[in-house]
Amino acid sequence: MSRKKIKLAYITNDSARKTTYKKRTKGLVKKVRELTTLFGIEAFAIIYSPDFGSQPEFWKLREENCRKELKKVMLESLSGEGILQSLNSMDLNELGRLVKQNLTDIDDRVRVLTQASRY
Repeated sequence: MSRKKIKLAYITNDSARKTTYKKRTKGLVKKVRELTTLFGIEAFAIIYSPDFGSQPEFWKLREENCRKELKKVMLESLSGEGILQSLNSMDLNELGRLVKQNLTDIDDRVRVLTQASRY
């Protein structure tokens, strides 16, 4: 079965436009994720829509890249170089989770080392 050709034109119905935007965004992110997997490259997509918000959406497609960037921001803030005020609330939440995870890992490591030193 082949797909029907669609006429590319502005969608006047708001709910249909938003639904189509979400579906196409999801498809685009999937394609970029597949490219990163197939070719072993690091990539991300910037999706900008003036209709649904003034800020562009950044889709990080590799978990490692996101973690590396957040670690870099965390270390820069600890050294006084980073500016946390420039981050949006979603990035700040992710940074908070990363800090909590690092503190948990440190606590676990300290617990293991203190138990090992008792023996």
